[in-house]
Amino acid sequence: MAFPPDEYHRRLANTQREMEKADIPVLLLHQPESIIYLTGFNIGTGFYSYHALAVPQKGVPVLVVRDVEIHAIKKDSPIKEWVAYPDTSNVIEVVAPAVRKALDKLGLSGGKVGVDEHSWFLTPERYGYLRAQLPHAKFVAEPQIVEQLRFIKSPLEVDCIREAAAIVESGVRKGIESVAAGRTERELAAILFHEIVSAGGEPPYSAVILSGERGNEVHGTITDRKLVKGDQLYFEPSAIRNQYTARVMRTAIVGRPNADQMRTAETLIRILDDGFAMMKPGAIAADVDGAFRRPALQSGLKKTYTNKSGYSLGLIVRPNITEQGRDFLPDATWALEPGMVFHMLMMANGIGFSDTVLVTEKGPERLTKMERRLFWN
Repeated sequence: MAFPPDEYHRRLANTQREMEKADIPVLLLHQPESIIYLTGFNIGTGFYSYHALAVPQKGVPVLVVRDVEIHAIKKDSPIKEWVAYPDTSNVIEVVAPAVRKALDKLGLSGGKVGVDEHSWFLTPERYGYLRAQLPHAKFVAEPQIVEQLRFIKSPLEVDCIREAAAIVESGVRKGIESVAAGRTERELAAILFHEIVSAGGEPPYSAVILSGERGNEVHGTITDRKLVKGDQLYFEPSAIRNQYTARVMRTAIVGRPNADQMRTAETLIRILDDGFAMMKPGAIAADVDGAFRRPALQSGLKKTYTNKSGYSLGLIVRPNITEQGRDFLPDATWALEPGMVFHMLMMANGIGFSDTVLVTEKGPERLTKMERRLFWN
């Protein structure tokens, strides 16, 4: 369990308060982040199988789980109620009755049930079986209650992201120190990942390590390409601490950078600094986005700018790499609040920089504090 029981009790109380406002008697949640957030129950890759959490407006939640995971519940979660199901050749025929049993435990199988229909882990097939097993329930799309709460981090959550930020910096430093002609991207990834795990991080997402002509792929995976003199190489790894993510991007050159590369780097860093200064409580996301987007286009470094300029970070489970719903875009109307954490990035011509940034009452704080410059050997 990553946090003391009181942290989970607070989260549950906040969730139930929002359920009351939304007039939802019970939530049926499938997204792993929501389950971890409310229960501390984290089985990593085990979330590939069906799991659900039934959260009543009053009382304690009931977890629907594979029976092989019961030991993990007892060891790592404050949750006291669960319904277990065995592995079978047709799992959905087993889990649907298990969900019905969980809702029966709460006395809520015949009323309105708020479902996270946006969850990647609730397939149409599974949802159809659930509806068939609960013909008297009225299923409604819940308004992403837990996701909204997760955007504002508690001090304990911020501490985890701070730790992850220090870890990812350590990995990037080690990777950059190892850049040399003749080395492969895969060799650099091995060095970087070893440092991240050794420094206290959990196994990270596949790192973005792109060299040479691959520099504009954005999300390309590592290859056996050998570095040659003059290559640009950018690193964008994540580090994970108690399932909380920090991310940073830095660029290295094999050999010395030329004048164009230096100008590009200096311009990108200046744009980042000006954008960071806008990240204060109450700022509207579209205005912050404009502080990054407009100068990037006006500088001539980017002819088009169709991607987001930043996004929310926090408790993240693969295949997600962001907290969905808080992206910096020209039409974003939401406001920044203290406790929000974002990954803000700026890339052009195969050179990129980014940082993990916390919004505080006093303004922005870079959690990734590694110097921002072109690195070379």
